Amino acid sequence: MSGPLNPQSASEGSTETTIPPRIGAGSFAAVYASPGRAIAIKVVHSQEEAAQIRAEYEILHAIHTQCDADSFFAIPRALAFYDPQTHELHTHLPPGYGQPLRARALAAKPYNPTFFANLPARACYVMDRCAPLPPHIGEAIRTSMYPAKAVAAATPIPIICRLYFGKEVRPSAFVNPANFPLDVARYRQLVQNFAEDLPPIEEVIDGMAELLAKIHWDTGYDGRDIEFVLAGAPYAPVVRFYLIDFNQVREFDRQSGDVTALVDAFFANDPYYPRPIPGEPLYDVFKQAYLRSCRSEYRASAERFLRAIEEHQASRAASK
Repeated sequence: MSGPLNPQSASEGSTETTIPPRIGAGSFAAVYASPGRAIAIKVVHSQEEAAQIRAEYEILHAIHTQCDADSFFAIPRALAFYDPQTHELHTHLPPGYGQPLRARALAAKPYNPTFFANLPARACYVMDRCAPLPPHIGEAIRTSMYPAKAVAAATPIPIICRLYFGKEVRPSAFVNPANFPLDVARYRQLVQNFAEDLPPIEEVIDGMAELLAKIHWDTGYDGRDIEFVLAGAPYAPVVRFYLIDFNQVREFDRQSGDVTALVDAFFANDPYYPRPIPGEPLYDVFKQAYLRSCRSEYRASAERFLRAIEEHQASRAASK
């Protein structure tokens, strides 16, 4: 795992790369696609953060296991962790993973050090990939929402869109196809043009709130810095909604009744959720779904959390 090593990016007679391309990056890690497969690999920028990405791998596994089954937002599976410096390799593979039906008795081990050979030699984990947006949705976003100069420069269509339903996105000369923002107005414009492809915004916000409540009260995590995105399905050109990015998620004490960590995480996140203003229709959808999705034994704490974010939002507005 010392790559990308091989300058040969495609086989003779083919333009398909055999080297994992980088498809996204943040301050903590970069994400690479595994060529020809519906998986991605998240690699830390600094080996000093190996323990942190190992923890993220386990958090993602826990959240997927407890929250994904009936979620509106798909949650990637955490499949394998590998640290080339310590040679630690750990997997969370479902039974029969990667095997044809008639061969599932085989004890195959699909992830081994060779699989990671053309990636940077730092700690990483493998997960399900968020597929790119369907081309017709991406092209509509490019032609109607990119600035004119970006369209004229043939800037690529977006791969993933962040769902910023808590603020108005102002026009910008800068476009990042890997993370294009959709606010309420932009999303509603897409729904108007692609009603058969996209659900109403109220359904999306209902799904956001349901999943956040489950993360809080089913798993005991604060949801800090998680991202709600619109992308594509892995095996068909249709949209799919995903929850991604778990490296800042932390445990909190569900039994204490103290919701301070949850309030802090809510406002520290990018503005995915509607702002907590009682009487605002989209926030009311969020509030009702959050309470409906909370386990009964934590209902009082969930109500305390909602009151706290409403009070914090009112305090912010009053100080402006």
